Amino acid sequence: MTPEEFIDLPDNKKLELILTDGRELLERIYMFYVVKLYAYRGLFIEIWYQQISNRIDKVILVDLDDVSHLYESQINISDLFKQE
Repeated sequence: MTPEEFIDLPDNKKLELILTDGRELLERIYMFYVVKLYAYRGLFIEIWYQQISNRIDKVILVDLDDVSHLYESQINISDLFKQE
């Protein structure tokens, strides 16, 4: 699926695909939201969940540069450099 095809889907279909076939990677807190990052068929998608109202407000496609910037404090690659 291309990014454009994903963007054109209705939000309920995006959620169905992500929650069924996506893989949850990381999460962060932003103001009143719990933002969960998912990988789906080579795409990175954030689901913005508002706890106060108990609803999902956004399902957005995120590019790799934004992923590395937004989640840099949670990404640990030190295992890649361990010598055995």
